[in-house]
Amino acid sequence: MKKLEAQANRAGRLAAMGEMAVKIAHEIRNPLGSIELFASLLQKELEENVDLKMLCEHICSGVKRINNIISNLLLFIRPEQTPEMQVLYMHESLTDSLFFAEHLINTNTGIDVVTHFAERPLKIYGDPHLLSQVSLNLILNALQAMPDGGQLTISTGIRKDLHGSEIAEIRYADTGCGISPDNMSKIFDPFFTTKKKGTGLGLAIVHNITKAHGGTIDINSSESQGTECIVSLPLWQPAMNAQDKPQRE
Repeated sequence: MKKLEAQANRAGRLAAMGEMAVKIAHEIRNPLGSIELFASLLQKELEENVDLKMLCEHICSGVKRINNIISNLLLFIRPEQTPEMQVLYMHESLTDSLFFAEHLINTNTGIDVVTHFAERPLKIYGDPHLLSQVSLNLILNALQAMPDGGQLTISTGIRKDLHGSEIAEIRYADTGCGISPDNMSKIFDPFFTTKKKGTGLGLAIVHNITKAHGGTIDINSSESQGTECIVSLPLWQPAMNAQDKPQRE
């Protein structure tokens, strides 16, 4: 009951912040497009002036960084709209995410990734691009929590909920720095981060996407010992009809 209450409070808090965030995102993106356009035009006019052209390149680079942050803000909102849902195999989705994260994993020396997938194929009903974003965000968090190396274990399994329905679970367990007790209640808040270059939107996005798929995200962590993120999603049942599909609250 405490866990359900915490999830409900988190959902309400994120919904309110989400409405504010999307308004801010659109207000910033409009003048940002003009800045990028004018900087690009200046850049073409300054082909012979290397120093001034370099300044324009810095402006364009800064605009792209701001635009990336705005895109994350809009992704934070998007699951509340209309995900492109389809039946998919969860293990294939995870394998694709690991492929895209391979470069990040290889550039972090001393990181060992271990997978333990359930023998049974796990079908779920979801948006492959959004679910891939969940995996990539959680993998990235795990890598950043292990700057000196460690092990990331990704495992899948099945459990039953209170109503006896089968639930697919994905567990991302790292051996990193863990989360302090003081920060545990804040980790899903947008813009909360302990990283120097983080935007603090990663877990907020994960929460919203998971919720949009009728699932939940739970995190267990011990400071200096590691963190385990558990994503739970309803298994696809062949007998499901349109009324039985996971609904967004």
